[in-house]
Amino acid sequence: MPNSQEHNDLRRHAIMIVSQLPDNTAEALTVLDYARHLVTEFLAEPSAGTSAESKAFPTPSNHH
Repeated sequence: MPNSQEHNDLRRHAIMIVSQLPDNTAEALTVLDYARHLVTEFLAEPSAGTSAESKAFPTPSNHH
């Protein structure tokens, strides 16, 4: 579990991201699915010199 300051920083970042999501719940969840995929692809990259954005990725799961 992150320490208190780290927890506060992570929470602040999450609030900043969520405040920019679409108002429609399904669309917001789709954006978050794409973001999750981009982040996990980026973290899986063997070197920082390659771009996760240039890779094709599957359509995220549909949330209702």
